[in-house]
Amino acid sequence: MFRVIAIFLTFLATVSGAEPRLLVHYMPWYATKDVSGAWGWHWTMNHFDPEQKKWDDQRKIASHDYPLIGPYDSGDDHALEYHALLMKIAGLDGVVIDWYGTSEINDHAMNHRNTLKFIPWLKKAGLSFAVCYEDQAVKSLKDGGDIKQAEKDLHWAEEHFFSDPSYVKQHGRPLLLVFGPQHLKWKFDLGSKPLVFGLSHLAKQNGLDGAFAWPPVAGGKSLSPEHWKKELTNIYAQKLPFIATAFPGFKDIYLQAGVHASYGSIASRAGLTLSESLAQALESKTPLIQIATWNDYGEGTMIEPTRSNGFRHLEKLPRCGNPADLRLPVMLYQLRKRGGDAAKLDEASARMFESKFTKAEALLASVSRELDKQTIDGGYHLTTELLYREGNGTTAAMNQRCRLDVYAPATKRPFSTVIWFHGGGLTQGERSIPLPLRNQGIAVVAANYRLSPGVKSPVFIEDAAAAIAWTFKHIADFGGDPQHIFVSGHSAGAYLTLMCGLDKKWLTTHGVDADQIAGLIPLSPQVITHFTIRDERGIAETQPIIDDLAPLFHVRKTAPPMLLVTGDREKELMGRYEECAYFGRMMKLAGHKHTTLHELDGFDHGKMPEPAFPLLLKFIETIETESAKK
Repeated sequence: MFRVIAIFLTFLATVSGAEPRLLVHYMPWYATKDVSGAWGWHWTMNHFDPEQKKWDDQRKIASHDYPLIGPYDSGDDHALEYHALLMKIAGLDGVVIDWYGTSEINDHAMNHRNTLKFIPWLKKAGLSFAVCYEDQAVKSLKDGGDIKQAEKDLHWAEEHFFSDPSYVKQHGRPLLLVFGPQHLKWKFDLGSKPLVFGLSHLAKQNGLDGAFAWPPVAGGKSLSPEHWKKELTNIYAQKLPFIATAFPGFKDIYLQAGVHASYGSIASRAGLTLSESLAQALESKTPLIQIATWNDYGEGTMIEPTRSNGFRHLEKLPRCGNPADLRLPVMLYQLRKRGGDAAKLDEASARMFESKFTKAEALLASVSRELDKQTIDGGYHLTTELLYREGNGTTAAMNQRCRLDVYAPATKRPFSTVIWFHGGGLTQGERSIPLPLRNQGIAVVAANYRLSPGVKSPVFIEDAAAAIAWTFKHIADFGGDPQHIFVSGHSAGAYLTLMCGLDKKWLTTHGVDADQIAGLIPLSPQVITHFTIRDERGIAETQPIIDDLAPLFHVRKTAPPMLLVTGDREKELMGRYEECAYFGRMMKLAGHKHTTLHELDGFDHGKMPEPAFPLLLKFIETIETESAKK
């Protein structure tokens, strides 16, 4: 008991009255074919094939979400630079690296090499580091080999990690986390006397110095906020010293991958789970908080930028810098992969490590404009990161989210253009050029927009209208025909398509008549008032309403020609086909003569865009042909 009290006082001694240090748990175990020669288990789980791509240009990986920069290799310096810069801007204090030791078992040697490569980047960013030893790494060794390997690992860590000035220490003692212990009985005597912290349900019985909390999933159950908050309260009430946790949610893919049953789930609630778990951790008055995790895609606990959540989770950290600066490391990584000027990119990186983000952005923009001149896909230009909302009223959120990419033929003149809005329930998603629309003789303008709950309705509609207006103003500069601009999108993007195309006030604000749009091509839209808007008002998802934020409210005779596509009525989202069928009928009753409804048999909501794109291209071709006859 006296030892526990002494350790507890030691743990608190250096931080009395100070803000807790914010650490993030980091996985160094990812391998890609282009860097390591083969896709690693953590991207495939021997089930998914990253060589296959879906319609939205996402590789098939072992995750419910997708990295914003795509699957990366943990030994790639470009990825490590990207991570370190993001962590710096996000205001993190340090990283806990998941460490499997020094053995040659499975991919452990690769993980160790990646750890050693990452540490210099962390130091450059001014971050500290610690390791979390996975003692299960040695369980396959027999005849005492497990004990010998663990001793070897820990003595190596003591010599090379614990003595490092950047290693996390409390009152002069290095901090060692153990993910368990799951295999070993902890009786290791190290001269550096590290503070050893294990999982909260295993630490005390193994005689460890303290415990760290983790997302409390178990038994395959979906946990409510009330449930996981109670679990954490119980952990923080223990007398053993503890490291509190914060997490964005939990959604593993083990069952789908055939690895084993799911551990359970905790909904992210559009970032609310991270906010609440972080607030609870701060209230616990612990000197250290560990975020679980930076990048565990298999368990769905990532706070790093993803296609679904963008920068949302980093923006919620208490010492995050300017949200608009978070996009700069993404640009740096992407420009490096596109073969941009290495010297300029190195300089931009150096400026970011110095927190000189304005200079870094100018350098990145210069490299980007140089790359815009190159052709891809056998004759197309890709111009990225164009800001479509400018002026004195531009906010940091606009600077980050109100951007678009233009993919356009390099030599064909003139050409038709499709403005594409991503889906995601108005709460998540990221722009991309759909693969089936590439190399089709048309331009694609892929636009982001601000998301709920960061903004409320009708901000996302205003953004969509601004992106459409920008295209009308600028597409001729790329060689496009302003008279052949089509608007399309999937799900939430289809909702925005209809709102801007039917309710004329949104585009009128920008001096554009919605009837100038050559055609509307909504793929599985919500045509009643969107469920996210209803949720903002406290209205249940099962309670439909129709008001001026419902496309159905604005059916009109003079709207642009429309191709309305849904998935199979038996596989679609709840009531989605029936909504669209009624909407199509009401458009015709209003006198609109160019509404076509197409149901894609056998396809659910997520997969229906793939077979819808040929219909979209045929629709454009038909209108182009009819226009040529006039």
